Amino acid sequence: MPGSSPHSIEHPFVSHYVVSYTEDEQERLNWQNQFLTKTVCEGKLISAPTTLDPGDEVLESATGTGIWLLSVAREVHPHVSLTGIDINPQFFPTQHSPNITFSVHSVTNLPDSWTGRFKLANQRLLVGALTFEQWGVALSELYRVLKPGGWVQLLETSPETTAYSGPNMKRLMDVSVALYASKGLVSDLNETINQRLEHAGFINVHKRIVGLPRMDAQDLDSEHEGHKRVVMAFGPAVKQSLLGTGMFESEDDLNGVMEGMHKEWDTPSQCLWRWTVAYAQKPEV
Repeated sequence: MPGSSPHSIEHPFVSHYVVSYTEDEQERLNWQNQFLTKTVCEGKLISAPTTLDPGDEVLESATGTGIWLLSVAREVHPHVSLTGIDINPQFFPTQHSPNITFSVHSVTNLPDSWTGRFKLANQRLLVGALTFEQWGVALSELYRVLKPGGWVQLLETSPETTAYSGPNMKRLMDVSVALYASKGLVSDLNETINQRLEHAGFINVHKRIVGLPRMDAQDLDSEHEGHKRVVMAFGPAVKQSLLGTGMFESEDDLNGVMEGMHKEWDTPSQCLWRWTVAYAQKPEV
């Protein structure tokens, strides 16, 4: 019956995720996913050079609301099996096509029975969740559960103190980098994701960095407003983590910085954020 997936539970996972789980977060994740697919991924749900045929299986790590899987299900044969995992089932959709399954797992500890099972693995925006060590384990686990010749694709970003529009955003990025350091998170993922994939054993590694807004976009104003919405919504989502650094005098101080950054982003030519699309293949043998 569509919509009811049993949630299997694995051993406890220590989460370093800097984003708070709220009702607003579900809406933010869905909108962000759709916007990034359109702009950063050039409208493609699948960036890796592969095709999905009946009988193939797809894994999405950190599926969140399942919006990517729900979208893929509308484009592939109904006999392509789609599996979404997350450490928190709070946002799992209750209604979905019967070829989709959701379960509670961490990408750092996938079931032994999944070895060599999937043709494609997708993961987006775990930069704020995985530590240096966990990234190595996660990519090794994704490598293990892929079929020989299978592909992994990642969409990531990282806080950059050089990509800012003014003093308020610079301050927020400085605090973000410090927050990442305090939690052992990776703050240079844009630059190092390809090396991490190679270290895990992947070949045919491709990486593309996209800076938004794209000044040559056909509708710059629309793209800029959409991107601004993504960036501005992220601030409130990590608000509690930022306050926890002790680098703001008060919540009012942080609110003032966010308000100032909002104004700094009014001019597209003065603001920039970089996103990375990477994909890589597990060797055939």
